[in-house]
Amino acid sequence: MKSVLAGIIALLIIGTGAYPQEMTGAQETLMEFSSFAADKQLEVNGWTITMKEKVSRKKADRLKVDLLEFWSDSVVTEEITMNAVKYNVKNSHKNEEIIESFSMIVPKNAWSDVEVVYTTEGQGTPSLTNINQTSMNEISRRFFSKNVTNFSCIKTKFSGIIDDVLVYKKFKQAFDITTIDEIDENGWTSRTGYTQKWDQAIDAGDRMMNVQFATRTLGGETNITIGTPIITAEY
Repeated sequence: MKSVLAGIIALLIIGTGAYPQEMTGAQETLMEFSSFAADKQLEVNGWTITMKEKVSRKKADRLKVDLLEFWSDSVVTEEITMNAVKYNVKNSHKNEEIIESFSMIVPKNAWSDVEVVYTTEGQGTPSLTNINQTSMNEISRRFFSKNVTNFSCIKTKFSGIIDDVLVYKKFKQAFDITTIDEIDENGWTSRTGYTQKWDQAIDAGDRMMNVQFATRTLGGETNITIGTPIITAEY
């Protein structure tokens, strides 16, 4: 039986008009993760949707100009590292509940392609229903090709020590996951797997993977981060 929190999430979806059949891709995946977290009494404290793709330098130059026109109030910063120049473009919103940003990582090696990354992120469960799917679809169409890799990631926490093995077992059952690899270190675990629920997957050596489940226990609090096909946020 779903918990009261899971019921609240369902009401949030209905109340904002974001019915499941109207959501696509990453947003729907995050809502499913959020519903699972609520059912297990985990508090959602953050989420991220990311698109990544490598493009030629010529295309990257065109995208940079197009992006500055698309986000008229954008803020651009530049970061120089030993091996690359990173351009960050942040969309300025009056409501900072959801933050959008673009980055272009240009290697100093002139023969290497440019990595283009779009990220939208928010805090807490209610912000999930405010994702602008129309805008995301337009960004995907305008700045990325069919080869783009989409990542969904949600961060949760439990105020206490929780049996992460049991939680993962329930997560595995809920999403019909086949475990590929497990890492268990002192206070930190990471499990990767594959499910037919999502089409997109990445190469994990001799197998494909499209889900990662990580836990960290620190200071009497358990943090659980879930991502597909892998976790893109720090955990």
